[in-house]
Amino acid sequence: MTPAVPTPAVPPVLIVGAGLAGLTAARVLLAAGVPVRMLEARGRVGGRTWAIPALPDSGEDQLLDLGATWGWHHHPHLMQLLDELAIRPFVQPSAGATAYQTPQGVHRLPHPSGSAGYLRFAGGVAVLCRTLAGQLPADSLELNTRVTQLRRLPNGQGIEVRAVQGESPRTYVAAAVVLALPPRLAAHSLAFEPALPAALLATLREIPTWMSHAMKSVVVYAEPFWRALGWSGFAVSQLGPLTEIHDASPVGDSPGVLFGFFAAPHALRTASLAARRAAVLAQLQHLFGELAGAPLAYHEWDWAQDPFTSAPGDEQPPASVPLHGPALLRQAAWAGTLHWAGAETSASEWGRLDGAVESGRYAAAQVLQQLGSSA
Repeated sequence: MTPAVPTPAVPPVLIVGAGLAGLTAARVLLAAGVPVRMLEARGRVGGRTWAIPALPDSGEDQLLDLGATWGWHHHPHLMQLLDELAIRPFVQPSAGATAYQTPQGVHRLPHPSGSAGYLRFAGGVAVLCRTLAGQLPADSLELNTRVTQLRRLPNGQGIEVRAVQGESPRTYVAAAVVLALPPRLAAHSLAFEPALPAALLATLREIPTWMSHAMKSVVVYAEPFWRALGWSGFAVSQLGPLTEIHDASPVGDSPGVLFGFFAAPHALRTASLAARRAAVLAQLQHLFGELAGAPLAYHEWDWAQDPFTSAPGDEQPPASVPLHGPALLRQAAWAGTLHWAGAETSASEWGRLDGAVESGRYAAAQVLQQLGSSA
């Protein structure tokens, strides 16, 4: 067996997961003078915030969200972070009629869109994570590094973290570890030595993963033609394959973008890309007219199939959505050395961007208290 390669000069805090929660925790710790190292399994930062170019030659301000999309003015932790980063959101377009699709046809409802007041971001929500990552010290972030095992060391020596970077095994030791992963994914993909207490492990496995069952289709047009027809771009469908559709256009008149959520479960989710694209375009034509059948681009992502987000069984939508994370995940484990972060652990807006930010700050505060009490 190839021996693990020790990493020199490991800081006192390791953060596993460079999504919004993990990056927020890193920001707080660095501001307090505590060095960190971040390990991210993907080749990018952002986690479930992921934005892609609308078209091959699109600028950064025209990146489109395939993951998390919205914020709201009443989310205090998110709004504070936006102020700190000097990021200004814009309000999603919502003027015009709502399309409501039933087996009897498409009904034109004159009241405002159901997404009135939703906040979006030039460059997609991922601009938050790109900005936060850009402020990290050099060499503090390791991408393509998949953590496989955490081992609590004896005599208060901290936690040993084993990972695979590319094809190379790596070993890290830190006084504190923040796991900023979906709890269910952590339970599924990480080995803990010694084993976590049964109640904690059960909690990790039971908490739903936000967005894990979601599949998004994003369709790009030369312009938002539906607005001239009096539609808001917001639609709800009893038929599918998309159950909820929104105007996802960036600021300005070009391009025009519609995105929708695939029904979960839906037989087309296991069909070919061509079959899904054809079904989506047929539905959009039925809703908004013939112009919807001639897009410039089609994009999609099924988060249930993303191994760095979802565990087996996550493709099923949760029977209910919690209001806040479980109390056990607000408590550090392993004598205060193992901390939890992520939108599923938040005491505020569970699963939302606001919850991710709140949880990152909370975990960082726990770590600072731990390090201070052990100094």
